[in-house]
This record gives sequence, C-alpha cells and structure tokens, in this order.
Amino acid sequence: MKLLRFRWHKGGLLADPVLGSASGHTLAQRLAEYINTPNTTVYDKAIDSVYLSLHTGGSKLHHLVDGQHDIFGAFEAASKALPDDSLWQEIMGTAQHLGKDLFSVSGLPVVSLEPGQFHAMSTWLNEHLHIPKDWLGDMLQINSLELFGGVLSTAAVVVGCKQKDVKKLAELAAASGLAGALAANPISMCAAAIALTMAWKQQQEGSAGLKQGLLVGAGTSGAAMATGTAVAALGGGALCTVGGVALSLVVGIYTHRFLSRKIYSGKLLSWRLWLARINGWCRSRAHLFHR
Repeated sequence: MKLLRFRWHKGGLLADPVLGSASGHTLAQRLAEYINTPNTTVYDKAIDSVYLSLHTGGSKLHHLVDGQHDIFGAFEAASKALPDDSLWQEIMGTAQHLGKDLFSVSGLPVVSLEPGQFHAMSTWLNEHLHIPKDWLGDMLQINSLELFGGVLSTAAVVVGCKQKDVKKLAELAAASGLAGALAANPISMCAAAIALTMAWKQQQEGSAGLKQGLLVGAGTSGAAMATGTAVAALGGGALCTVGGVALSLVVGIYTHRFLSRKIYSGKLLSWRLWLARINGWCRSRAHLFHR
C-alpha cells in the first residue's frame, strides 16, 4: 500500500510537467492525427454543422463557442441528423464524435460560451490582467492528455490529503500549479489550489515542510518541462516526441530525488553551509593569488 501511494504521488507530480511540455504538445498533435479523423457520419456533420457553415470560432475555438460540443449541445444536434434513427444510435453517434474531439489538440469545452461572451471575457482579462486570449481559450478547453494529467494529479492530492503529508501536498501544489498554468490545464490548477490549501492548513496545525515542498515541486516541474521543451526544439518527428516525453520523465524523477535529498536535509538552503563551502574553496586556492 505504501508503494502504491508513492507511485500515485510520483505520477501526479510528473504527469502535468511531462505532458504539459512542448514534447507533450507534439504528442497531442500526433494523437489527433491518428484518432481525431475527419467527419464520416451524419452525426459528425450535424455536430460540426455550425462550424462547417459559419466557421464560428475558427479551428482552435469552435468547440468552445459553437454551442454543439458539450454533451447536451452535441446530443441535440445529433438527434436532428436523421428523422428515423433510434435513441441508441443518437447516443452512440454523439459519444463517438465527442470521443474523437477529446483527442484533438484543442479538446472539449469545460463550459460552452457564446462568441460574444468569450470575446467580452477575453478582452477584459487581457486589458486588465494581461491574460492572453489564446491562453484563456486553451484553459477553457481540455484534451485527452490534459485530462489524464489532471486526473493523476487530483488522485495524488487525494492520497496526500488522507496521509496529511505537508511536503507531498506542497510538492504537488507547486508542480501541478506551475505546469497547469503554463499549459493552461484547468484541472491541474484546481488540484494545485486544493493541495496548497490543505498543506497550509496542516502547517497551521504544527506540521512543517511547506516551503521546502514548494521548492522541490517547482524545481522538479521546471526541470521536466524544460527538458521536454528542449528536445521538442530539435524536431517534431516521432523519435523526438517519444524521446522528449521519456527524457523529461527521467529528468523529473532524478531531479525530484536530488532536490528532496538536498532541500529536506537543509544542505541546499543553509546559507551557513554555503558560506563555509565558499570560504573553504577560497582558502584552498589562496596560494594561487600569492605567487
């Protein structure tokens, strides 16, 4: 059971940074090519009818603003596709189309909006909080990899809450919060907020390790995302994609191991220790300056 909890923590800690990196984005594009195939059924065409006729929202935002890509809107459109089909056929046609769209790069909407609503919201947030419109549009939609990473991080937070482990909760808060913000993953950001709240609450009750856990989580997340992004810059081929995801995972694991050992022991953050090391280094090389 302890090993299972450890794996939940590691999975939740690394899923968002790895899948939220540029290599993860390239993987999402690859999955879209194979799974999100062109419309072939009358239900596909009915659900995409608004976009096909008016191009509402464009390729990146039409799932969010055409009103026909949430469950209820998609089913309503599918139910009007044929006059003599069965309820089961309409349900399956809706599920098949939404399942394919979940594997698109943009994904499915968290909540459907009118075009005017999204324009007003994105404009206000951009003008007052400098939040890019593209980031907001991405945050309001979720694809299969974002869903997978968000579910893993949420499960890890649940396990951390049950254990009342401040360090693990703080690590998850920093890792999922950083990766979720950079990749615009709403599930991960919610999980991070819950983890941070619970970690702070446990610290108020006498537990320690909040600051150290935040540093470990942020460092692990940053290292994994930087690795995946660096490898993706080398090319978008299948080898670079798989290699980028795998290498960012390995770097994340070893970075977490290194930071945990150094930060929780106080060796990395102790200014007295660093001062002693600098002093020792200067003394060992003092003779070089007296020649």
